[in-house]
Amino acid sequence: MKRLAVLLYFPLAIAAAPNDPPSLEQSLDATIASRFRPDLPGVAALVVKDGKPLLRKGYGMANLELGVPVRPEHVFRIGSTTKLFTATAVMLLVDEGRIALDAPVSRYLPDAPKQWDKVTVEHLLTHTSGIPNLTLDSGYWRTTARLEHSLDELVAPARTRALLFAPGTDFAYNNTGYHLLGQVIEQVSGMAFYDFIERRIAQPLGLRHTGSGDDKKLHPGLVTGYQAGPRPALPIANSNLHAAGGMVSTVDELATFMQALQAGRIVSPAGVQRMNASYVLPNGKATGYGLGEWVRTLNGHRLVGHGGYILNFYSQLEMDIDAGIVTVTLHNGDKLGGDNEELSKRLIAAVQGQPAGEAGQ
Repeated sequence: MKRLAVLLYFPLAIAAAPNDPPSLEQSLDATIASRFRPDLPGVAALVVKDGKPLLRKGYGMANLELGVPVRPEHVFRIGSTTKLFTATAVMLLVDEGRIALDAPVSRYLPDAPKQWDKVTVEHLLTHTSGIPNLTLDSGYWRTTARLEHSLDELVAPARTRALLFAPGTDFAYNNTGYHLLGQVIEQVSGMAFYDFIERRIAQPLGLRHTGSGDDKKLHPGLVTGYQAGPRPALPIANSNLHAAGGMVSTVDELATFMQALQAGRIVSPAGVQRMNASYVLPNGKATGYGLGEWVRTLNGHRLVGHGGYILNFYSQLEMDIDAGIVTVTLHNGDKLGGDNEELSKRLIAAVQGQPAGEAGQ
């Protein structure tokens, strides 16, 4: 009996030893917790390795007025992370032979203006079309973005403007180009953009909280966004975001989507490989952006994913495709917890077994 008591006591004593190094989960938790005050807008975070969660937790507040803390199952606006869904929808139609990446956009949008004759679908996906980005217009976010617009109305001003550069020769991040891709998807599929996302991506994967962020509808579990102060987020009509940034989701569902995409369960493996490859300009310079994905490296590993910012929500979805690591951070404040992209790299580096300070390009 005495020996049994010693054996039972020994592991407890080891677990409680104060000098033990922190576990990976504890390290990840500390990295995030150090950035977010419990009384300010926070973040839902998920870190996955080979399909298994290493950390799934909420930090800070989902709603300051009601005193509701962030929970990992909460719904967030994901901004430009929507573009990865838009690109996936296009690639689904490419796999079916209904869209060709090298085809001029005028093949699918017959009313395209003459100056777009050499703009291809791939140019829109890679932000190399030269079409002006209307969201950069002076005063856009203070005036235009507050009013409801149809998809046609969103892109109409670009039809009368000259290209900024010859298609395929330069890179300029472009929300208008992704609105045009939304139009292409609708024309080719015969479905509204969000209906296509729902039927072809969300439903097959069991994503119940991923889709349109229509601000005229209730979204159970949706957290409140805040700007610096913190103060309420600026009012912006979600219809202006559409295929470039209008979706909502959760950390769990974004991780499920990314893992399914990279496993070839949505788009063909050849299509995924094309999405993951950085576009290369004629001068030989890689843009660091593939088809709806930023393409980076970290400690010799390939990272793919997308981030977003809209309505004072920050999102970051990233995957180390060499090591099977996925990180998702969804924040409802105006960078009150710092840079989500830099945080994502630190989390991935920690799982890779690299010091956080070495997380870099």
